[in-house]
Parts: sequence; C-alpha cells; structure tokens
Amino acid sequence: MPKRRSSLRNQAEAAAFALLAAGIRALPRARAEAAGRRLGLLFRLLARRRRELAERNLARAYPGEGTGEIERLSREVFAHFGGVAADLVHSLDEPIDSLLERVEVENIEVVRAAMGSGRGVLFITAHFGNWEVGAIVTAALAGPLTVVVRPLDNPILDALLTSFRERTGNRVLSKREAAREILRVLRSGGTIGIVADQHAPPRDAVVAPFLGRPASTTNSVARLADRTEALILPGAAARTAPGRYRLAFGEPIDVRTLSPSERKVEALTTRVNQRLEEPILARPEQWLWLHDRWRLD
Repeated sequence: MPKRRSSLRNQAEAAAFALLAAGIRALPRARAEAAGRRLGLLFRLLARRRRELAERNLARAYPGEGTGEIERLSREVFAHFGGVAADLVHSLDEPIDSLLERVEVENIEVVRAAMGSGRGVLFITAHFGNWEVGAIVTAALAGPLTVVVRPLDNPILDALLTSFRERTGNRVLSKREAAREILRVLRSGGTIGIVADQHAPPRDAVVAPFLGRPASTTNSVARLADRTEALILPGAAARTAPGRYRLAFGEPIDVRTLSPSERKVEALTTRVNQRLEEPILARPEQWLWLHDRWRLD
C-alpha cells in the first residue's frame, strides 16, 4: 500500500513544480533543455547514492571500461535525463502538430499492421530516450494504447502527467489494478503499452539476462503473449538532437511462429529482453542506469 501523504505536502510540491515549470517554459526549447542538462549534472553531484548506483551498474555492464569512461558515461546519463525532463515540461501544452514535427518515425507501418491484425498488441519499451513522447506519438500516428504505469505519489502531479499522456487518445491504467483489464484489452484486439525493463518482485518475475547479467524480470509480457497470442512490438524513442527524437519500431515477436520451448516464460522473456537491449547498446547514455536493476548480484 502506498504511504499516506499530507495535502499540504502535495500542494507544496505542486507549487514548487509550477514555479520551476514556468521558468523552463519561459526559455526557448533548446535553452530549456540545456538548462535541464546542467540541472541533471548538478543532481549527479548532490545525489551521491544515485551516482554510485549508476556507476556501479555501468561498471557491471561494461566490465572492460576504465573508471574514466564509466564516469564519462555517468555524466552523460544524468545530463540526458535532466534534459529530457526539461523538454517534457516544455511540451506539456505544446500543440501535437509541433510535437510530431520534432520526431522522426521509422517503421510506423509495422505498428499499424500489428494494431490492425485484431490479435492484440503488447507494445514494449524501456526507460530509454524519451519514452513518454514515444507513447504519445505512437497514438497520434497509429492508434491509442492503454499504457500501464505506476502512479506518481503526488496525486496533483500525477493528474498533470496523466493529462499529458492521454492527449493523443492513450488511456493510463494503474499497474495496481491492471491484470483483468489488460486481458480484456488484448482479447478485444487493443494495444497495451508496458515499460518492461525494471527489477520485478520475485512473485511476478523470472530470471533472465539483461545487458549481460542475470536480472529479475517481469514475466507478464511472456505470460500474456502466450495466453492471448498477442503480438509483442518493441519500440524506442531516442534523442538525436536538442528537442528532437527518432521513434523506431522493430519487427513484432509472434508467438504463433515459435516452438513450444521458445514460448516458455524463461525463453520468451529472454527474447523480449534482447529486443529491449538493442537501442540501449546503441546509445547507453540514454538508459536509466540510476535504477537498481541487478539486485541478484
């Protein structure tokens, strides 16, 4: 159960965010993102535990790299997420046509074909690049998703983020109440969006390799695909320049083409992780290394 929070705390946090957001949105987009990147680097200096966790994770994934390269990657990670956060704040009331102009899209026809198949789609992505923009643009160009999320602790800020997420027709579904609704959506031929790259509790997990190390990984994607025969569709929105992104989709994983052994939870989850890894390996500075992903070590 989430901890109870006072109304005063929620309102104070919302007021502080509104003040910060006003300053960011007063700047041109490129300057706003640059300011966010500087704030990300400042956070890295102040948040020792997060910095150490990120660098420990990077060292695990890149054991051949020296301390200097790990620290360089760490700085890039914090700068990236500071810049993306500022860009998102700048985008809260941006016209959709303007947002679409900033995103190059690859393989959208694959998405449209999957959504039009009537089989249901599990759209999977990672905490990589700008996944929020990825979901919004996907809905604008191909059709709406039901996006499974963990709500923010602050209900005022959560309502603001939900409004942003739903502006092109997506529907936000709390992961606390998701199981039956996910099945209903998939069986009716709809699309579920899942960010599937974080540590999963043992009751909902299988151990599968992720970036070269065993990781407790959600088993929900594999179980849902096996049960409903929905298509698994990977996608990621990578930052390519200040305020600009490339949203690329891979070919879907179709469980109907897999052997019984390949459809088993462990094997299918490993396959899913491999698809999630591809954009991360290409642009490692854009993945959320600040998360405690490898708790099995």
